[in-house]
Amino acid sequence: MKRITFTMDERGLVHRICADEDVEVYIVCPGIPRDRVYRWSSLQVGPEHVDEEIDGWPVGDRDHLPARH
Repeated sequence: MKRITFTMDERGLVHRICADEDVEVYIVCPGIPRDRVYRWSSLQVGPEHVDEEIDGWPVGDRDHLPARH
């Protein structure tokens, strides 16, 4: 299975996206109707980038994300 990581900054915004292999990534922002689709152009490609982001941390699933206030 191929992997993609989305690394967030302290405000919860996407800071870095990495993938095992080349993919096209699009961010959709419905709050900006005239300019709502953005192509992420600084994708870092290669398993070493994904491994660096995961870095041995335990992996949960979407049902265990922390609550946002």
